[in-house]
Amino acid sequence: PGRTRELSEQVTQLRDGIDRFLHDPEEALRWAMAEAGVTEEAARQMVSYLEEAKRVLGMVPTARRVVAERFFDESGGMQIVIHSPFGVRINRAWGMVLRKRICRTFDLELQASATDDGINLSLGPQLSFPLDGVFTGVSTRNVEELLTQAVLQAPLFRTRWRWNASRALAVLRHT
Repeated sequence: PGRTRELSEQVTQLRDGIDRFLHDPEEALRWAMAEAGVTEEAARQMVSYLEEAKRVLGMVPTARRVVAERFFDESGGMQIVIHSPFGVRINRAWGMVLRKRICRTFDLELQASATDDGINLSLGPQLSFPLDGVFTGVSTRNVEELLTQAVLQAPLFRTRWRWNASRALAVLRHT
């Protein structure tokens, strides 16, 4: 089911707090231990993870600072990762909308996946476009239509229906 909206907000607050102290890793470590109530090793891992994220991405991704990253994989295909800690429910919907928008714009199929911390779009070697295009293709004017079209074409309903039917029709072996 993924992370709740409330837990995602807590993740953002924790990331923001640690980010405020990253200029002094020992202070960030103390803050993380005190604020999150975790062991020193767990706090060290959080600080290290966010230091590396800031080094690679230029900032720590939060709900207020969503970061898009692009890289090319071994096959020459472009991968876009959107670092957005909104939880898998929001990220999956956003990923479906982005996938639908890109498929419509460039008349091609691509793969998209989502986690609690982001979205991955695998574009393949045949397509490349400016990274800021990821944020401009979806707006409040078209998001509902795109999401409806994306959900209707996804195997979500068939899969859920089969799952529910299997559970509803399950009969105990001894009966």
